[in-house]
Amino acid sequence: MPLLTRPRSLIAVEWGDGELRLSLPAKGGRITATFPLTAPPEEQGFEVSRRLEELAKRGSLAAPICVVLPSYACAFKLLRLPPTNGEAREQLWRTEAANQLGLPLAEIELAFAEQPEGVLVAAVRKSFLHTYLAPFTQLDLPVRWVVPAIIAEWISVSSPPTTSWGLLELRGNRERLSGATIALGTGNGLRLVHAVLLNGNNGEWLVGELLRTLALYHRTFGEAVRHLFVIGNRQWLEEVEKARSFPPMEELPLLGEGNTPAERLLSTVSLVVSQHPDLMSFPPPQREPALVWRRVEERLVGASAVLAFLGIIAGFIASTQLSALREQVRTEQTLLAQQRRELNRLTAKGISVKVQSLEQLWRTVANPRNDPLELLYWVSKALPTSVWITEWVFLRDGQVVLRGSALSHAAVTDATRALSEVEIDEGKPLFVEVFTNYATTRTTADRTFVDFQITAWLSERLTPRQRQVLRP
Repeated sequence: MPLLTRPRSLIAVEWGDGELRLSLPAKGGRITATFPLTAPPEEQGFEVSRRLEELAKRGSLAAPICVVLPSYACAFKLLRLPPTNGEAREQLWRTEAANQLGLPLAEIELAFAEQPEGVLVAAVRKSFLHTYLAPFTQLDLPVRWVVPAIIAEWISVSSPPTTSWGLLELRGNRERLSGATIALGTGNGLRLVHAVLLNGNNGEWLVGELLRTLALYHRTFGEAVRHLFVIGNRQWLEEVEKARSFPPMEELPLLGEGNTPAERLLSTVSLVVSQHPDLMSFPPPQREPALVWRRVEERLVGASAVLAFLGIIAGFIASTQLSALREQVRTEQTLLAQQRRELNRLTAKGISVKVQSLEQLWRTVANPRNDPLELLYWVSKALPTSVWITEWVFLRDGQVVLRGSALSHAAVTDATRALSEVEIDEGKPLFVEVFTNYATTRTTADRTFVDFQITAWLSERLTPRQRQVLRP
């Protein structure tokens, strides 16, 4: 059963079961790599994102990307519908798929593939798809295909048997079997796909599911499956192969390159997609349209105007405060002259106290933290470009409150860290304490923004810590 093995410039990626696997184009063929995921399952998406970001910085992810979904996360159904054309055809497919699968269209994504006996529909929950694709959308990677693995595996068999036959795909890691997918059909036509989530329940459970699926196929199509091809680690089939009621099984030869069955399978999927770019695929994540970016730019311009206006107000306030400080300095200078005349009548202790008072006054006048224009300059210089400030509040107790928006939570974290690291006056930090009051996500025209509030202290607080939040 040969495959078309001419490599094309595309990247295949899949993750799960504690591993991230990639099949990349290389000179003279392809290279497949596996990266272990050490984080807990609920945090593995962040680890995948960090690993992909490292590869993207090296320029390894510039080609179009095919994201391979685990087949056991999808539901499949063969729809037998009257022939239709145009837009009404896809709408009919979607409506009939929702009816037969028993799932609301608002909660699922659908993909279709025409077969000799009808239309095969694949469904996956939007929540799972969003989580699975999050590492790619966060980095704005060029994802072009989102393909269930079993579909590419079925197409990879270029010379299938003429009688009813099937594929048994086994998924998992070295320790346990996480899922299995059974695809049955005749010739090139795919009739029945049954996905089973096993979660480590090997052996008898898999035997029972396989028996029920073969029996269902026999009742539905009136034909018995004559041959099964296995994809995956055959050590999980010990219980299955003991059952004598199964058709003959043999391992499907995969011509993709790799050190493990999972790597060879991923490489094979990349070859199939390169030869059949129009195969079944879920809608890839869409990049933001130009109109949304234009609106973002308009908001940035508005935010810049607000900052400029705030700068003017801050300058006026600073000028007023400076005049008051100058008057205070002149008053203190007059008082200092009077004290000098009385110097002979003062004790050494009195002189020391007065000198310290005058020095403290001078430090207050000369401290850049008391100059709002100086503060505005240092804060604007420190903030990252993915963060913009819409409101700036100075409080008398040395508290500075910044409100604005950012492109991501990471940008808010970077802004907080940058403010805490600002140094002036010979390496001394500008703020003695910086923390984030809140960071909430909102979505505008399919674009996600993070509204936040950051509070910084110019001096040590005299009161216990309170999280003061200024709401709009």
